[in-house]
Amino acid sequence: MEKTRTMVKICGKEYVMAGYESEEYIHRVAIYVDRKMSELKEQYVNLNPNTLSVLTAINIADDVLKLQEQFDAISKDYAALSEELKTLKAGAPYEKEGQRSNVSAIKKDNNRMFDGYK
Repeated sequence: MEKTRTMVKICGKEYVMAGYESEEYIHRVAIYVDRKMSELKEQYVNLNPNTLSVLTAINIADDVLKLQEQFDAISKDYAALSEELKTLKAGAPYEKEGQRSNVSAIKKDNNRMFDGYK
């Protein structure tokens, strides 16, 4: 696979980025980092660029870890629901057979009830 190279702008400075992702994706990443840096720069006006970069990295890492926790919780719920669905599906043929038996019994009862009226 060929590397993609593209120019991006982060916090007013241009950088050449290279990666195996599409140019569009690289720009999306750069825009995300630029927005995070801009938000922090507005909050903490006197931060030097190095401190701003580290603070931005910490904030992005926080976002990633929170998303990972959410993903793990959703995956756990999904696994539990999948198991419950398998259990329900496994019991479904028995339920259907039971329902068929009930329908047959009701039909016989109805036939007996109406036999006297013929």
